[in-house]
Amino acid sequence: MLAIFRLIRIRTIAFTVLCMYAMRLGVLLPILDLNGFTLQMADWAFALLVVAVCCLISGAYVINDYFDSKSDRISGVKPVLVGNSVSRRMAISLHTILNIIAVGIAFYLGIAVGIWKIGLLFLLVSAVLWSYSSMYKKFFIVGNVLVAILAALIPVSAMIYEIPLLHMTYADILIETNTNFLYIFYWILGFSWFIFLNIWMYEINKDIYTEDGDLEHGVNSIPVKLGIPIARRIISSLAIVAVLSASILYYLIFSESLCMLIFLIVAIGIPYVIYIVAINNKRSKRSLQLNLIRFISVLCLSACLLLKHFFTN
Repeated sequence: MLAIFRLIRIRTIAFTVLCMYAMRLGVLLPILDLNGFTLQMADWAFALLVVAVCCLISGAYVINDYFDSKSDRISGVKPVLVGNSVSRRMAISLHTILNIIAVGIAFYLGIAVGIWKIGLLFLLVSAVLWSYSSMYKKFFIVGNVLVAILAALIPVSAMIYEIPLLHMTYADILIETNTNFLYIFYWILGFSWFIFLNIWMYEINKDIYTEDGDLEHGVNSIPVKLGIPIARRIISSLAIVAVLSASILYYLIFSESLCMLIFLIVAIGIPYVIYIVAINNKRSKRSLQLNLIRFISVLCLSACLLLKHFFTN
């Protein structure tokens, strides 16, 4: 059972739950309250949505480990579960069950709110995740960017049912005022941007330590194609882009908030600088580097607490 929990990545599932509820309670709710609106998706329905997204992500990890088992044995940087603790047949069965649950919930919620076509998005993402593990991850840059884009959809998934419901409920008001709820999307997109950058860094960072296995199995990762020194420079550049993005965000929106300035320096700027130093220090351990970027991702989500205060004051 412990092997199953490790295979489906409980830590990543916990982050996904945190991310989706942070978007719902720290971004969607206060923005709607500020404008006199209320959330339309019931709490139980949103909880089901979170389960669906988590199942989709877990299924992706299972099938990825299934295809990567030989490569991981060569790299030797992490325990190989599929083929050892978990049989290959069980891995395929688990992947199938998780995806059936995810897509089934998506269609159920879609039918319940009158937008059944949203279920097709989950079906499409499931197919893309399979294609990534079996094929696209071998392509230069494409694999890393695809994973980063899919991870960036996690914050967006918190609103895929909510926004259509809001438009249906408040249709008359929106027509009168010639407005819509898409402005909320831009706030969510800000978090998605940082998730995108962080996951891209994480994937390149991870590929540095699996170079031998990737080379053996024809995976054209950035370290394999361009070399580890350039891979480290690319990671550092992405971290700098993240810091610059936070600076621009502060200048455009929060320039009068001293609290937000302190937060961006302490929780965003300094951690990224530490990460850049760690990634370029050959003596720093793989676990330290990967845990740093995970920690930064959590810190990015913690901005929701400040946003809630910003919106309600």
